[in-house]
Amino acid sequence: MPFYHRPPADRGPLRPRSPLAPGQAVPVPTAAELAEAAGVGYAVVDLETTGLSPATDSILEVALVVTDAAGRVERSWSTLVDPGADVDVGPTHIHGLVAEELIGAPGFDDVADLLVADLAGRAVVAHNARFDVGFLTQALGTRGLLDRGARVPRVCTMEWARHFMTTPSRRLTTCCEVAGVEIGRHHNALDDALAAAGLLRHYLAVGAQRGEEPVAWARSLVEARRFTGWHWDAARARAGVERLTERTTPGAERARPEPESAGPGQ
Repeated sequence: MPFYHRPPADRGPLRPRSPLAPGQAVPVPTAAELAEAAGVGYAVVDLETTGLSPATDSILEVALVVTDAAGRVERSWSTLVDPGADVDVGPTHIHGLVAEELIGAPGFDDVADLLVADLAGRAVVAHNARFDVGFLTQALGTRGLLDRGARVPRVCTMEWARHFMTTPSRRLTTCCEVAGVEIGRHHNALDDALAAAGLLRHYLAVGAQRGEEPVAWARSLVEARRFTGWHWDAARARAGVERLTERTTPGAERARPEPESAGPGQ
């Protein structure tokens, strides 16, 4: 997610405060589309990067939390990413990573197929999805793992925040505080992804209490079911599991995904 050289997204004209214009009704898919999209789960992603530009900056850490359609966590994984010896890691005071910590970590090529295998068939969730999905689109598109020009089906927990709660800011830490969602070390990719997954569950619960049927972002679930833009190699995805290198965080131990989570090739 973006973390420096930019004012909070809910101040200024960077983007609308809500996915919907004032008074605009949530677009509702047809009954047939809803039946088709039933059971679509989510892939909550968070990235730490050297900067804000997908075209010129590099990914340093990837975290993925896979959930079912109710937002319940099924599995999670994270890995540091070595961007190469000549790449400046950027603002260490924000993401907490130094170049020496990335030595021996996989390159993005080593884990890209695993990442795509776990994204496929799910709606991609992030807090400020424009940032994270923008980096993924660039990194995966240049490797032929995502069709050029494809729009990844997504749900942005930042953009939906004020639809489900009253919050003075849409920052991840503030949203979590208001929603009562635990967040660990901010800008640790896995902790942030788990926090965004917690916000997703909170939104789903609030929507259910209000009787909002279907879910507000039902169109994204329909698009996720139909999306065919992902491509990956199953053998490389399985090999990627063995390359995962988690950030060293005192007291934190995360389980790696089982190799079969890579899914069939496409």
